[in-house]
Amino acid sequence: MTVKLESRCILCVRKAIEEKYCKYHYEALQSLRVHYEIWKSRYGKISWHDYLRRLKKIKYTGKWVKEVIEVELKMCKK
Repeated sequence: MTVKLESRCILCVRKAIEEKYCKYHYEALQSLRVHYEIWKSRYGKISWHDYLRRLKKIKYTGKWVKEVIEVELKMCKK
């Protein structure tokens, strides 16, 4: 008998659907990507890393977005 293990989101216990994230964290990542393009058009040259660092400091940034930011910032360091 073989048991297929479902992959789990790296940030919570939900089933991962895309890029190691659950539905909710993946939506947060997609939102970050869309808004990064907007920031670039408004502020000029800004790196992904700097964008994430700035958003992380904003108190109105949502919890799930901040969780994704933490993972993405760690990946930027690699």
